[in-house]
Amino acid sequence: MSVAIVGAGIGGLTTALFLEKLGVSVQVFEQSPEIKPIGAGIILAHNAMQVFDKLGFKESLTDLGNPLTSINIATEKLEVLNRIETLHFDRKYGANSVAIQRGILQRFLIDKLQTKCLNLNKKVVDFKTGERNTIVFSDGDKSVFDVVIAADGIQSMIRKKTFDRSVIRSPNQVCWRGISNAKLPMQFDTELNELWGKGSRFGFVNISKNEVYWYALHNGHDQIEKSDLLAYFQDYDPVVNSVISATKADKIFKSDIYDLKPISSWFKGNVCLLGDAAHATTPNMGQGACQAIEDAYVLSHYISQYDAAVAFSKYQGVRKAKADMIVNLSWKFGMMSQIQNPIARALRNLSMKAIPAKYNVKQSDKIYQLAEL
Repeated sequence: MSVAIVGAGIGGLTTALFLEKLGVSVQVFEQSPEIKPIGAGIILAHNAMQVFDKLGFKESLTDLGNPLTSINIATEKLEVLNRIETLHFDRKYGANSVAIQRGILQRFLIDKLQTKCLNLNKKVVDFKTGERNTIVFSDGDKSVFDVVIAADGIQSMIRKKTFDRSVIRSPNQVCWRGISNAKLPMQFDTELNELWGKGSRFGFVNISKNEVYWYALHNGHDQIEKSDLLAYFQDYDPVVNSVISATKADKIFKSDIYDLKPISSWFKGNVCLLGDAAHATTPNMGQGACQAIEDAYVLSHYISQYDAAVAFSKYQGVRKAKADMIVNLSWKFGMMSQIQNPIARALRNLSMKAIPAKYNVKQSDKIYQLAEL
């Protein structure tokens, strides 16, 4: 069986690594002419790190990033509303949750590929299905494969061309992400903190000894500069503006927030969707890349054992309910976290404080637990 993966993001590369390990012939096609260390940070939660452990990468990725000890939700003044300690999950799953720079992770995965399977500057412009699939590239080349895995993101050309109409949704929120050279107080060394304000929030976490990954969300779609960001978050704890101030302008990335409304099927014939192409989620639970990594583990396992029809059906049967749950929970979480009404905010904060630790553990286990294959 020959497999083509369209897209060399985290999900596509992880799938290629598993397929290589399982002895499946695979080629990866990426439209960018070169792999640049773009993007900001990423949280590799316990589910993602369990998958990478199966590839033998756990220790290396832990060393490249910053292992976390807690994830905290707080008010804009850093009054903790809810805290999830990670030690229970570290012990249960045999892996840490790790904050890491996205570009470093992508480069690490590329360097681990054993074959010359990564093809750059290969933008897919047409796609024809049949007994085998024909991929047409912008340079005029054509390639034929038994199976095509679309890992080409929320705007997936292959999904739009091959599957029924999908709906991309906007929660009317804008997100800025950055890598700062700020030095956080020692108390924040191994914590991820997310502060909730009025119609906005701000999160920050160390990703190395010298770098802080931060993200800021605000209701609306404003086109603003770094100086405006400082004004937006002036009512937050001073650590927020210190982190923003210590960020170079070219290290700040802005994007509007979208997700993909859950679709009925992830596969059609011998074409299958993976990661954001199948279930793009808002970033509110830090699970976008983690879910793509889980996809890679499950899909590659079944492709190595069954023909496409059976493999895709089993993959969807294992993964879809969980991924859809996270898409829907993340959407609701994003709305709740950026409430503007002061009374509703006060009630929300009281509710967050009242959540028992056992409930946090139970809900987190639903996300971190991998399927048994």
